[in-house]
Amino acid sequence: MTAPRPLSAGRLIVMGAAATLVGVGLGRFAYAALLPGLIEAGWLSQADAGYVGAANLLGYLFGALLASRAARWLGAGPVIKGSALLIGIGFAANAWAGPVWWFTLWRFVAGATGAFLMVVAPSLIARQLPESKRKKGTTWVFAGIGIGVFLSATLVPALIQQGLAFAWAGLALVCLPAIWLIWVRWPAPPSAAQQPTAPAQGAGLLLALVYLGYSLDAVGFVPHTVFWVDYLERQRGFTTFAAALQWGTFALGAIAGPFLVGALARRVGWHRTLVTALTLKGSAVLLPALVPGLAAISVSSFVVGAMIPGMVATTAGRIGELVSPDHQTLAWGRATALFALAQAGSAYLMAALYAHADNSGLIFQLGGASLLSGAVIVLLSPRLAGRQADRNSEAAG
Repeated sequence: MTAPRPLSAGRLIVMGAAATLVGVGLGRFAYAALLPGLIEAGWLSQADAGYVGAANLLGYLFGALLASRAARWLGAGPVIKGSALLIGIGFAANAWAGPVWWFTLWRFVAGATGAFLMVVAPSLIARQLPESKRKKGTTWVFAGIGIGVFLSATLVPALIQQGLAFAWAGLALVCLPAIWLIWVRWPAPPSAAQQPTAPAQGAGLLLALVYLGYSLDAVGFVPHTVFWVDYLERQRGFTTFAAALQWGTFALGAIAGPFLVGALARRVGWHRTLVTALTLKGSAVLLPALVPGLAAISVSSFVVGAMIPGMVATTAGRIGELVSPDHQTLAWGRATALFALAQAGSAYLMAALYAHADNSGLIFQLGGASLLSGAVIVLLSPRLAGRQADRNSEAAG
């Protein structure tokens, strides 16, 4: 019996990008573009809109904790296909002015299923990519996030002119091509499943510090991804069109991000790329709170947009250096769960702060400071891990 023919790297990357597009690019980020319209139309109050957005992050935490188990229990393919379908259904289900709990429920579902897609799909794709194309392919899979953000940035302002119901239903339709690809063309998983192995000796502390840096990134992730468009309109006096342009700038950055960090990683390695990404993102999150003017806002939009998928790709790449391929899904799931925990907690805190106009700029200061702290921790991580290894050797001797 002949072995099945290996799938092309191109098809694997397209399938992975379709999963990240639906799971995060649209399922997560389209809500940020809809947020001002939901408040203006009276479907949600300002406070309720913030808490509904935070419910998505709580769902992401729930999904990240269960993703690896769900893939083992149900199979990776069914989990990926079912998650993509539920996100599309969720957009359609929100196309009416329902009660707050209804929006909360479907944003929670979108968060949980988005986490399933983000944990299971990229790891599965990475395991099937040829070694020579794994570094480039791993980053390109996350370009789906940027494409989804770009679609939401360009389509939502046009759709919302026809009404909120039309916008929600339109987003459901936009998901359909990617959902169809996932259902019809998703590759079968490798036939020989291996038991996860432990991280390489000496990598444990390094891995823990990467997890910590990624968790601090989660805090800096919240201000732009939940509040940015609304902040520009109602706190900085931007028109709806001008704020939409900034979200479009954010989207262009999100498309470019995986390619930029991938090119950098091929030159300087994942560790230095991760430190650079955290530093750039932290500076860009701080920028609107420290520097006035349109130029600072635009730079912040583009750089943070680029580093949203860029940080995901870089962290996944760094974890892939520290663990064996068969352990990567478990390790990446843990990183995603810790990210989701920090993200959900900081989102609820920032929603409370943001509800008071006098504190609206504080969320950017908190986010930027967290990211820069993460950069320092990751920068020092090899030295800290080396000292720990030396102490362990002395104790063993």
